Amino acid sequence: MKTKMTSKRSLKALASLLLAIAPMTMLAQFNRTTYFMDGVNFKQKLNPALAPSRGFVNIPGLGAFNMGISSNAISSYYLSDILNNSSSADYFTTDKFINQLKENNRLNMSLATDLASVGWWGGDGFWNVNLSLKLDVDANVKRDVFEFMRAAHGLSNQSWVNANLHTSGLQANINSYMEAGVGYTRPFGDRLVLGAKVKLLFGIADINMKVDEITMKTNLHNIAANQDWSTITEEQLQKVTGKATIKARAEVKGSMAGLSFVTDNNKYVDNIEHSGGGGLAGFGAAVDLGAAYKLGRDFTLSAALLDLGFISWGQGSTIHGVSDFNREYDFDGVHAGQHRQEFRKTIESGEIFNSDLWNLKAQESKSRTTSLRTTMVLGAQYKLLNDKLTVGALSTTRLGEVNTQSELTLAGNYSFNSHIGIALSYSMLQSQGKGLGLGFKLGPVTLATDYMYFGQDTRTVSGMIGISIPLGSRH
Repeated sequence: MKTKMTSKRSLKALASLLLAIAPMTMLAQFNRTTYFMDGVNFKQKLNPALAPSRGFVNIPGLGAFNMGISSNAISSYYLSDILNNSSSADYFTTDKFINQLKENNRLNMSLATDLASVGWWGGDGFWNVNLSLKLDVDANVKRDVFEFMRAAHGLSNQSWVNANLHTSGLQANINSYMEAGVGYTRPFGDRLVLGAKVKLLFGIADINMKVDEITMKTNLHNIAANQDWSTITEEQLQKVTGKATIKARAEVKGSMAGLSFVTDNNKYVDNIEHSGGGGLAGFGAAVDLGAAYKLGRDFTLSAALLDLGFISWGQGSTIHGVSDFNREYDFDGVHAGQHRQEFRKTIESGEIFNSDLWNLKAQESKSRTTSLRTTMVLGAQYKLLNDKLTVGALSTTRLGEVNTQSELTLAGNYSFNSHIGIALSYSMLQSQGKGLGLGFKLGPVTLATDYMYFGQDTRTVSGMIGISIPLGSRH
């Protein structure tokens, strides 16, 4: 089966994939609130040295399902508008939206789920095996991208007589892969515990879209100084005279099974073709390393490095397109009517990824290698009340191709017994003061969030569900 898309629609589809398969990450491939909870195996996703006291079998698909969405500036109220990437969108025209923006606006999302996972104590150590699906989406949209869009809708101090609009662009990346891992944890004496996990990676997709520059200059007459090009009438359009230029530099790199460009004789992209029903486009490997050390009976320090690895993507599954677009629109020449229509179509759109501004030219496909998003984890915990109460602090720093995110979480956990526990956390760096987290352990079921939802102005939200069947006796 083959599907084809025109250049505009295909780029919009890639953009929608970047923004819509999932948005925005709050590092939700793991949950911080459960890090200090007793009797849960999910903490091994943050540190392979933290083995549970019993073996387990996770319920497929629900054994450890994590998802999170976040932005450093944009509230969830506008999330659906941005994800839709619609040409008729007008959310960016509101003062509420533009006033919340920063110079760099991060939009992130990640998702992870265990398709199968099992762990057991054997000899002096703890073994665990997993098959997981992971997805990361990162985007960084500069404020001037939205200012550019507002200007096209008549919301600019610049007049179309001598407008000079510029944006340094945006970048977005999506990465999806399957992971098959084998981990081992072993105590060394009464104080030190070391853990490691070796993982084989099976690449599903990696797509990167980057806009380096968009510049528009106009010298137009017989038009309102702040004309909205999305509402201009045909009669008004035909009266416009003068010239305008648009310059754009952009690049798209992508790897996915069955993905290819269809080009004209000059290698300009006519459409993107996707054949087949899917498959693997790359292979790689990674390792997780962790350690925990008891300074005393009740005080423990821990550290880990996660996802030290790479994926190599095959040449046959990779596309690469570059745009260096410089177009002049002459509203007085022989083709004035055509140029007026094309100019209006190009700038009236409400799309963040407005591919009418680009003219991609296919480059030679080459195999490529991408790094995983490595995470550094540091933790400290102290036990009280005969080990029923645990308080701790957790620092996580995740390195991304588009965005790097750090978080500092304070948490407390109270265990009523081996089957029931509750945790409360506060994450202070990414939440704009709303980083309250909550976790519950009720027998085999664990529910947790690092960022609770507090209405439409919430910028960060996450959730985790885990269902595990315990195996064996306590170690």
